[in-house]
Amino acid sequence: MNLGEYSESLFATRCIEMGYIVSKPFSYDTRYDLVVDINNVLQRVQVKSTEYIRKDNQCQVRVGYTKEEADWFAVYFKLFDFWYIIPVEAAEKIKQLSTTVEGNFKYKVFKDNFGFVRHGF
Repeated sequence: MNLGEYSESLFATRCIEMGYIVSKPFSYDTRYDLVVDINNVLQRVQVKSTEYIRKDNQCQVRVGYTKEEADWFAVYFKLFDFWYIIPVEAAEKIKQLSTTVEGNFKYKVFKDNFGFVRHGF
């Protein structure tokens, strides 16, 4: 299993453990990977992941999507074993998300945000 499939499965499992309903589109033409039913509201989630670490001790993933394409990013940094669950509109102006083992200060409110809290967005 590649890291992308692993991350999607891990994310779906975590959501199911929290009581959410998770669906996967049959089509690969979508810009999102999963749909999460949160209190009867369907949320489109694009799952991203990386296990590559740069020399400056940072990991990064590309996140260039719009709110017309997805509602949330679920970004898994495997080496640090944490997630950022970020509303797309909070990251629309960036092309990649970077973090270190301490986390990304700007997006720290979204670290392991499995409650899908928007924090003002």
